[in-house]
Amino acid sequence: MTVAYIGAGLGVAFLAWAAFAFNALVRAHSRVNESWSGVDVQLRRRHDLVPNLVETVAAYAQHERAVMEAMNRAYETASTSSGRRGRQAAEYELSESIADVRALAERYPDLKASEGFHRLQLQLAEVDGEIQYARRIYNSNVELYNSRVRGFPGVLVRKLGGFRAMGYFELNPVWRSAADESATGRHEAAAA
Repeated sequence: MTVAYIGAGLGVAFLAWAAFAFNALVRAHSRVNESWSGVDVQLRRRHDLVPNLVETVAAYAQHERAVMEAMNRAYETASTSSGRRGRQAAEYELSESIADVRALAERYPDLKASEGFHRLQLQLAEVDGEIQYARRIYNSNVELYNSRVRGFPGVLVRKLGGFRAMGYFELNPVWRSAADESATGRHEAAAA
């Protein structure tokens, strides 16, 4: 009889332990999803600024059609992308396009001196800072979640909820100046 009580007690203790481990994974997963919504809000704020940037730059640099078309394609792709991995690639391309437009502005003193362009630059810089802040929070939550999924006791209960490790959101906007762009072109030409 005592052995049965000990067995039942161990069984209840194991179930309680598994429930706590499972709930810790659920909480960590919820934090990741919540922090992703913060990243998403900031990315949408940036999307709202892109059409104004295109319009402002197009007024000054009418013969730079290729850069503007690339910006529009990147904007459309980023606006319609779904899933975190697809979104990451699309947002990286949009960041590259914005960097190209900023480099283009250096070749047009009137555009660079324009109050509207300057205001958009400040807004984009603010939004980029907010994106980086939200991205750091998201990646921190992903790190915590992944350590729970891969660590003990998560490794024992993760299959119950279909928990899998998640990827980080990397978005590295490249701010290039005209000088940097010409140097990059020289390096690419030398490498070819």
